[in-house]
Amino acid sequence: MPRLMSCNVFQRIRSVSLSSKGRIILYCLLLISAMANGQATARLKGLVQDDNGRAINGAVVVAKNDKLHFSQGVQTDTTGTFYFNNLPNNGFISITVSFTGYIPQLFDNYTLSKDGLTTMYVKLMKDTFNLGEVVVVGYGTQRKKDITGSIAVVSAHALENRPNVQFGDALEGKAAGVQIIKSSGSPESGFSIRIRGTSSITSGSEPLYLVDGVPTQSISEINPSDIESFSILKDASAAAIYGASGANGVVLITTKRGTNGKTIVSFDSYYGISNVRKKIPVLNSTQYAQLIHDMGESIDTSVFDANTNWQDELFRTGTSQNLNLSVRGGNAKSTFYLAGGLVKQNGVVISNTMNRANFKTNLDHKISNIFKVGTSLSYNRWYDVDVSEGANGGANSVLLNTLTGSPVIRVYNPAGTKFTVDPFYQDLDNPVGLARGNDHYYTKNRFLGNVYAEANITPDLKARTMLGYENYTGKYQSFVDPYKTTEGRSKKGMGNYSSDANEYWMSENTLTYQKLLGKHNIGAMAGFIASKTVADAASISTRNFANGNITTVNGGSIIDAATQAITKISTSSVISRLTYGYDDRYYFTGNFRADGSSVFGPASRWGYFPAFSVAWRISNESFFKEQIPAINDLKFRFSWGDVGNSQIPAYSYLGIIAASGSYVFGNQVTAGYTPSTLGNDDLHWETTRQTDFGFDMSLLNNRLTIVADYYNKKTIDLLLQAPIPGSSGYTTVLKNVGSLQNRGFEFTASSKNIVDRKFTWSTDFNISLNRNKVLNVNDGIIYDGAINSKGNSIIVKAGLPLGSFFGYVAQGVDPKTGNMIYTIADKDEGLQTSDMAVIGNANPKYSFGITNDFKYNNWNFSFFIQSVQGNQILNATRIYSEGMWALRNQSAAVLNRWRNEGEITNVPKPDYNNPDAPYSNYNSQISSRFVEDGSYIRLKSLTLGYTLKLKATNLKLYCTGENLLTITKYSGYDPEVSAFGHNSNTAIGVDFGSYPQTRSFIFGLNATF
Repeated sequence: MPRLMSCNVFQRIRSVSLSSKGRIILYCLLLISAMANGQATARLKGLVQDDNGRAINGAVVVAKNDKLHFSQGVQTDTTGTFYFNNLPNNGFISITVSFTGYIPQLFDNYTLSKDGLTTMYVKLMKDTFNLGEVVVVGYGTQRKKDITGSIAVVSAHALENRPNVQFGDALEGKAAGVQIIKSSGSPESGFSIRIRGTSSITSGSEPLYLVDGVPTQSISEINPSDIESFSILKDASAAAIYGASGANGVVLITTKRGTNGKTIVSFDSYYGISNVRKKIPVLNSTQYAQLIHDMGESIDTSVFDANTNWQDELFRTGTSQNLNLSVRGGNAKSTFYLAGGLVKQNGVVISNTMNRANFKTNLDHKISNIFKVGTSLSYNRWYDVDVSEGANGGANSVLLNTLTGSPVIRVYNPAGTKFTVDPFYQDLDNPVGLARGNDHYYTKNRFLGNVYAEANITPDLKARTMLGYENYTGKYQSFVDPYKTTEGRSKKGMGNYSSDANEYWMSENTLTYQKLLGKHNIGAMAGFIASKTVADAASISTRNFANGNITTVNGGSIIDAATQAITKISTSSVISRLTYGYDDRYYFTGNFRADGSSVFGPASRWGYFPAFSVAWRISNESFFKEQIPAINDLKFRFSWGDVGNSQIPAYSYLGIIAASGSYVFGNQVTAGYTPSTLGNDDLHWETTRQTDFGFDMSLLNNRLTIVADYYNKKTIDLLLQAPIPGSSGYTTVLKNVGSLQNRGFEFTASSKNIVDRKFTWSTDFNISLNRNKVLNVNDGIIYDGAINSKGNSIIVKAGLPLGSFFGYVAQGVDPKTGNMIYTIADKDEGLQTSDMAVIGNANPKYSFGITNDFKYNNWNFSFFIQSVQGNQILNATRIYSEGMWALRNQSAAVLNRWRNEGEITNVPKPDYNNPDAPYSNYNSQISSRFVEDGSYIRLKSLTLGYTLKLKATNLKLYCTGENLLTITKYSGYDPEVSAFGHNSNTAIGVDFGSYPQTRSFIFGLNATF
């Protein structure tokens, strides 16, 4: 280059009028300058990768030297490599590296080697506030800068530093306003998501899940390793495009697809061990014998001489194995993604296991510049063996019996052939026998897929059609041994078999228009959707088994029940959306959807759901740029809209006929049928109306981003069982009679604290506050959360939040009698059910999550802290383990029980054989005595990893700790509890023999070829 440049200059000089001597002198000076320039050049080679060590193809690298007026740019190749062959080396040079979606890196005054080749390594960090980024929204995509609704986007990058078995683990604590509810810590335990609180009382409150555009009923089986990103549509403007399915929010899951470039093979494997976080102290055999003596009974210690701690017998070290293999690649026309995964987990309770297999493929093919086709297919198989726990297990809960099992008996008889039984209650379960003799087997298969075709009719108009399909089959089998368990002995064994088969078809057809006219950006979308669901559920239960060798239902000689139900639901929908933007400053989005569903009667079959949102990017105003240059972007948002909820059983508007015994006509016995429910043709959609105010802001060169929202949503026409006159022949009928409100605030901040060639540090923080209140339940009261033999623990009433605990108000222990003192309205009448009151609230005041990621050279370190504050837990487990109302073992807390008159303590005397009590079980009633602070701060995840960069391979070794530290005042196993299942809207925050969350240590490797 220097030689060519000097020759051109010499040619120009010839045209200049100079003397011969002057020309010779000028030629010499220019020749010396050219030689000097030719000698002062350098070469530079560099590698550009993201913060996970993956090559970035197409990054722009610009080298500049302002003093020499030099500027040259190149791009990285598929390996992330770039070259400069002739850089000036007279002084320092400036290198800038940039790529869409990443924060640019500037290397100012960079020194080049004078001896030859200089090499450099560049790491680019993801730009969390990249305004040009395209995110998935309902039935399409939008630039992040153009979004006017409240949408949280979580990318695969946020999931990589934590090994996740279920999607819920990946999402927990990552998005403001999103709550993950787990029923227990068992491997097979599912989860529920609540977006901005619970929006219904009796209908479903689960959000709508779509995987690559196809709705699915369950996401527990999805492999998190296949997820590219997920968008959470939180406000009505974003979710209203889904109409009758969007009242609880929408979660759009986008799986990984192929890329144009070299084929990339990824392999990930890890092995983990887990244990319970703590064990609850219980009475040993000596202390137990003394308690029995205080109750007026005695134990023959010459026969019952063991000292068994059932927690040591039931709990074990759990294990987890995970394998994932994926291949992705393609060219300009066709791309592909293929993946498979295996998971095997053994829970911390004996007999508890879970296995899962996943297969995923995504294919896309560009037929021409106009036509494109593709498909997404996945298959998941799930098998687990679980144990009885929580409220569903009731008094037979393995965890409950682990705490209350008698310590004076051995696990096995001396011969080792049978489980021993309690000396006082021959019909009470040996906890190990209960765990091993009452197994539940589940097998689930789910196929989910779609095929699509797109046509670019014009550069601005695109047509898309998609056919989606889901097939689910599930089989459940349980067997209760005739010898090992209470129920087994009473019914000589029990067997149950049930099956579920569900099929879902959908057809989706849309037209999308997008046009930029000067400063006007206009978009429109319209479409038609039709779907059909067919569900077939059947079950049979038998008893009276000859022995424990035949465990299938045909081994029982008596059929207790046999049922089958087939339901069909059809829906049709018309959707539309209009978007408008002016000069990247003013935005408008309007949505309208009409839904028809066969769930409702002909007169109320259609529902209409409008929504709109506006936004103002004030940072693009000239007056703002001049006054506040530190703020790179600031956008204010407002939205309003209606969304619906149709998650009620099919045929609810019809009167249901059910079998009701047998009748004799003549000499023939004939099955009888009677109406079991009263129909209501006026049933219609539950409607949630939501208003949202928010802003998005980035500052300090997009190093700090802030998103905040205030929302107010009200659900009306709640579907509830309303009382009717008994003269109708019924007690209740399903009506639209209730209302419910959720209000709250969300705040999210992300920062790139340090961005350096060798060291980077980033932080993500979010906090949420939600206030829930029941406005109307048809002037009635709903009770829920029944504790076995103790009554209901939850009240639903106007003016109260969902999850309000209901019981007696405890004021302590009477030093004179040793009995509980309760708040009583009329002491002459004594304790009455009318004295029961609200004794606690399961809803947190606020919750937050904070993630810190550190990277130094090839090392990475991250930790995630999650916290829930201000919630209360009804520890119903303590009613059984501290109530002393039966001859069962108790927790060590009862060592402080009242024994003598005048003693001051907070633990009453035993309820068993208590002649001074006003009535039976007086001291062990559901009361504020058992309500505890459920707040906690938890080190949810901590990961340390090292990446080996080889020629064609990146090998990452990592270790992760899960739930390493929990700071809480809660006395139970774990504060994350939901004994009545993760799907309950009202009975939340109750611990009743719940399977605890575990502490885990995971070791793994990830290889990319």
